[in-house]
Amino acid sequence: MKNNFLLLCGLILLSALFSCSDDNTIGSSILPDKDKIAVAYDTIHLNTETVYVNSVFLRNSIATLGEFTDHTFGTTKSDFMAQLYCARNFHFPDDVSQIDSAYMYLYYTKWFGDSATMHHMKVFELNKPLSEGKTYFSNTNPADFCDQTKLLGQGSFTTGDFYSTDSVMGLDSYSKRIRIPINKSFGDTLLSHSRKNPSDFATPENFQKYFKGVYVTTDYGNGSIVYITQAQIELCFKTKLYSESGGVPDSLVIGGAYFPITQEVKQINRAEHPDLSTYIKTIPSDSLNYIYAPGGMYTKVTIPEKIFTKGQGILSGKTISSLSLKVQATQLDDEWDYALAPPEALLLIDTAKVQTFFNNFELNDGVNSFLAKYNSSSKDYTFDLSIYAQKMIHSMDGTGTTTNFTPFTKMLIIPVSIVTDGDGDQIRLENLITPAAVKIRGGNHPTEPMHLEIVYSKPATK
Repeated sequence: MKNNFLLLCGLILLSALFSCSDDNTIGSSILPDKDKIAVAYDTIHLNTETVYVNSVFLRNSIATLGEFTDHTFGTTKSDFMAQLYCARNFHFPDDVSQIDSAYMYLYYTKWFGDSATMHHMKVFELNKPLSEGKTYFSNTNPADFCDQTKLLGQGSFTTGDFYSTDSVMGLDSYSKRIRIPINKSFGDTLLSHSRKNPSDFATPENFQKYFKGVYVTTDYGNGSIVYITQAQIELCFKTKLYSESGGVPDSLVIGGAYFPITQEVKQINRAEHPDLSTYIKTIPSDSLNYIYAPGGMYTKVTIPEKIFTKGQGILSGKTISSLSLKVQATQLDDEWDYALAPPEALLLIDTAKVQTFFNNFELNDGVNSFLAKYNSSSKDYTFDLSIYAQKMIHSMDGTGTTTNFTPFTKMLIIPVSIVTDGDGDQIRLENLITPAAVKIRGGNHPTEPMHLEIVYSKPATK
């Protein structure tokens, strides 16, 4: 009887607690009014527009070469200029009297487009130097550095590497490569100059003053772009090996001298889009916005500043639990074999910090820059702006203590690639140099406009 009485009292108490709960209120009404917290959800519409930046900083860990025309975004043509690296105190063996052959090798593992496309490649010598301290962009004019009168070599290639035999491709040492013959006279000139002016080969800097670099481009072929991970010029010659005991000539072998393109030298990656404006015509009132790499087509997002205004904005005085921006992909071109896929990652960044961010090889910080990866299931990107929102609120109402935060509401959405180290840790973000594109629902979309989703808390009111 006593147990039944206790059970009945417990049920009455639970019923009383649940009957006192309020919607959107954390806690119960037995708390004082001043201690109640209300949780609210809201959405804020944004202004968006497609913008075109024709000067993209493409200082990437790879280079691209080739040409491809997409039926939505038009033609992309990629090539590059670069210095060659010379090892310190380089010298040819004393018994070398001539260069027997010379080649340029371009190594790659991936490409975009049709692997059977035939391209014709040319390698020119630069006749003007690349400035070490200057930043060059994707629209750099090669005519400023190369008059194309000094042709070093030329040849044809396909990205599918149909020239290598099955036995060669089966070797553990095999890697996909493009091999283009270089004029033997170029090698003989280097050999002769090294004998007369060895100081020009003593340091990489001296060598780059003597030999300005190369311009590698294609003059026909449309259908693929190759992603080059390494490049070098090889000079082959005959030389003697000497026995270790007697120091006398032992055998005659084929030797090689190598002048690679490395991270220590200057490289300018270029991307041209000669017909983009005829394929894509945009106006600020468009319902869709575009993001296209390496074409420099971005989406500009403007957050209404008034939402942070002290005493007036809907976020003023609130504690932000979550503020997110979802970018929804739409009208994906999935049926064409060589359709441009959505970028794997997008960067949302303060417009005033774009150039500094990429020049300094930075990572997103969650305050001025935000990273989102593509979700192939939901076909969207989601940016977390929670910390940014809290700093904006404190900055606008004068309660902020952070001195290095400058309020901003205009941002760009930029396609990027994530560079990682050997352990898989992210070390920097780069402008995406490989072809990718996506259409997104903009702020003017009639049914699903781009918007911010906000969860915040505030003192509950009666």
